[in-house]
Amino acid sequence: MNSGNYYQVLGVSPSASLEKIKAAYRQRLDSLRQQIHSENHPDGAFLGDLRLAYATLSDPAARAAYDASNTTHVPPAISVPPAKAEGDAPGREGFRFTGQGAEYFRIWIVNFFLSLLTLGIYSAWAKVRREQYFHRNLLLDGSGFDYHAEPKAILKGRIVAFLLLMGISAASRLGEGVHLLALAAFSVALPWLVIRTFRFRAINTSYRGLRFGFEASYGEAFKVFVGYGLLIPLSLGLAFPLYYRQVRKFLIDHLRFGTTRFSSELGIGTIYRIFLMPGVMAIATAVVFFGAFSLLKYGGAHSSSKMLLGILVALTPMVFFVVTLAYLAASTANAVWSSTSLGPHRFSCKMPVGAYLKLSLVNWLGILFTLGLFIPWARIRMAHFRAAHLSLTVNGSLEDFVAAELSKTSAIGDETAEMFDLDIAL
Repeated sequence: MNSGNYYQVLGVSPSASLEKIKAAYRQRLDSLRQQIHSENHPDGAFLGDLRLAYATLSDPAARAAYDASNTTHVPPAISVPPAKAEGDAPGREGFRFTGQGAEYFRIWIVNFFLSLLTLGIYSAWAKVRREQYFHRNLLLDGSGFDYHAEPKAILKGRIVAFLLLMGISAASRLGEGVHLLALAAFSVALPWLVIRTFRFRAINTSYRGLRFGFEASYGEAFKVFVGYGLLIPLSLGLAFPLYYRQVRKFLIDHLRFGTTRFSSELGIGTIYRIFLMPGVMAIATAVVFFGAFSLLKYGGAHSSSKMLLGILVALTPMVFFVVTLAYLAASTANAVWSSTSLGPHRFSCKMPVGAYLKLSLVNWLGILFTLGLFIPWARIRMAHFRAAHLSLTVNGSLEDFVAAELSKTSAIGDETAEMFDLDIAL
């Protein structure tokens, strides 16, 4: 190559800034990814040239050496891409959400009325519109995610879920034995349904044109969702944190991006410490509630205090619910994401529990006083907050990692969403 060829591969001038080089590289990658999902697969040789050109021109020292060489050979110092590789100093890439409340409200209100008018049938199309909006407005390193599901597949999954629920309900009216048999049959089917659902979600989610994937065996799913699930009633609820940990670890460990797997190091002790606080709060709430209720019922308080006691009795369960829900949501998200890695890259989540609680309270009050019309703004506010406190520590170059996954999926072929056309989730 002569000194201009790397610039020609990227489609930029020799005087292009680093920002323009990055933008051009992403545009070239996007074009190649579109070819992967069409009948024409990208030229592997061009992909290699593209990666080498970007690795050279995005590194100031390598670019200066390349410009100065003015020969048909790549300088020996950069005979392999000098972009940060595994083992180099990691860089932090933050997530960012760009959606707006008023913008999403228009989507939400149309979805609501069309779902109502069609007796819920349109809800499958509504879900696709909602997911596409939130996926496309969630950015990592300037690029958004995407959602590709077909509404008919979602509708089919919901029909399956509805029939299962109706079957269990009908069995309960035919006698205890029939009901138990129906529940046993559902337990056998549950792991299969879970696998199909998460495969569907994963393969219909992409980042920079590359699809996610989910692979798990029936036996693994049965052990988690049925085996650990049975421990909850047997332990009088004490095994629920263990069940929660196993479910989260199962879902993460079997997820992949391209060909690279996610992995979770979520500890059992971490989860039990998180769930210990709601237990203490539940005991304190019960003491306050029953104490106030006893004073109110048996007349142990003066008449002037009865109104305050009534308010306390009414509000205590609600406050406990909101505070506990916010605490668990923030704390478990921090623990789960901060123990998750994608190959050599590691996630970090640091949502302040107090700020999350404040945001949740405002959202609940907004929904309450607007009779539900504040729901779109509440969801947007929460999405902004969660994205702002989530980041990915990249070991090397994110662009190079995605490009490598692109070449791997191009070589082995990509899965199609039609293989996993079932989603029972709302």
